[in-house]
Amino acid sequence: MPLLFLIATSASAQEKPQLEIAAVSIAKANPQSQFGLGLSQYRSPGIELDVFFELPGETVLSIDGKETKVVLSSDDGGELELQDRFEGPFELNINEEKTSGVIQFRSETLPGGKATRLTVRGDFAVTVGRDSKTEEVDLRIAEGEKLKFGPINAEVGEIGEGYGDEFKQVVEFSSKQPFDAVAKVEFLDAKGKVILSENGGSSSYGFNDEMTYSRSWQLASEAKMLKVRVTYFQKTESIKLPANLEFGLGL
Repeated sequence: MPLLFLIATSASAQEKPQLEIAAVSIAKANPQSQFGLGLSQYRSPGIELDVFFELPGETVLSIDGKETKVVLSSDDGGELELQDRFEGPFELNINEEKTSGVIQFRSETLPGGKATRLTVRGDFAVTVGRDSKTEEVDLRIAEGEKLKFGPINAEVGEIGEGYGDEFKQVVEFSSKQPFDAVAKVEFLDAKGKVILSENGGSSSYGFNDEMTYSRSWQLASEAKMLKVRVTYFQKTESIKLPANLEFGLGL
């Protein structure tokens, strides 16, 4: 069983937050590969961890990459340097209720051959939403049209055909600001009736402060004049989850 010491450093955080190792994957490199491939064709060489967290009563929006500072190490080989991905070492997958999720990170360095225990020490930090508000804005579906998703300045990007029988079009929105503060988006027809819609995915590209973020929705309507009902958080707060997790193969 992993050893766990956890304190949520936020006055508004609810009791009994959780943080624990959810999964560990270790893959050996192929010494004959010129391209850094692993002996397993299904996994990249290195060690990958999933850390599960739960913050009851909170709405988790994103991971705070600047405030998250974590060290992975083994009892045979010391610190295992974390691999820096597109937006930093940590990837967050939030569950549907937004009170829990999984933080993924990996190292290309394997533990030493005699390693029996691994540790994760440091601070995970997640951003949570505060003070939700709902607004409606007019939308003309045409490339380059500008609108506001609450505090976020966005514009319409690519427009394409929907996937499946129900959806008639897919619309992309882009912004220089992340969409993290947006809690819910609904599309309304001319009579104010909610149109069936579905999240069509999200992406980001750029470097450091020069980022562009995009989100898309599929709409069960061909209309080009709609309203968008946006529920968003007026404030955000970073909650730190200090952790000292020690574990072996038994988890």
